[in-house]
Amino acid sequence: FHPKFFLTVGDWCAKVWMEELKGPMLQTPYYPSFLSAAAWSPTRAGVFFLCRQDGRMDVWDYFYRMNEVSLSQKVSDCALTSLSVQASGGLAAVGDTEGVITLMQLCDGLVQPGSNEKNIIGQMFDRETKREKNLEAIKRQAGQNKDKGDKERTAAGVDAAEYQAREKKFFEDMGMTADDHGTTLGGVRSAA
Repeated sequence: FHPKFFLTVGDWCAKVWMEELKGPMLQTPYYPSFLSAAAWSPTRAGVFFLCRQDGRMDVWDYFYRMNEVSLSQKVSDCALTSLSVQASGGLAAVGDTEGVITLMQLCDGLVQPGSNEKNIIGQMFDRETKREKNLEAIKRQAGQNKDKGDKERTAAGVDAAEYQAREKKFFEDMGMTADDHGTTLGGVRSAA
């Protein structure tokens, strides 16, 4: 769907990356069990699958919710090690440490794309990319000013007022307000 974006597992979480960014633009919360495999849905732009060492397969659906798993299914009593989703999206093959492959039929809700899903997910990824680039620019600028001895910078290396102004502009450009989303610069104190 979106060839610039890719999915990785490791460090007890899954991350969505973009080739132009230094860090991940989205990531799942940390899991209590190690993640061993991941795959994008071939039919749904916002859906991806994760295999866990505790024998469960999780399905994330960013089209409907970004902050929690949409489905978690116990597949095996052994650790899951591999995952492959059929090109038509209807079946998923999941392998475990004992060499058993379980073929799972996926429900229509995980196969059939929602109305305008590809465009909406693309816009969401573009918005997150833009936000990450803005944060990188702030950090880069803070590093340059720090070298010049700017004493108005905070201990974290980011000017809190500048951060809040850029965040507010970003949300205004997206047709949202930062106040509605509870965004704050945690742990940064004003230098004044």
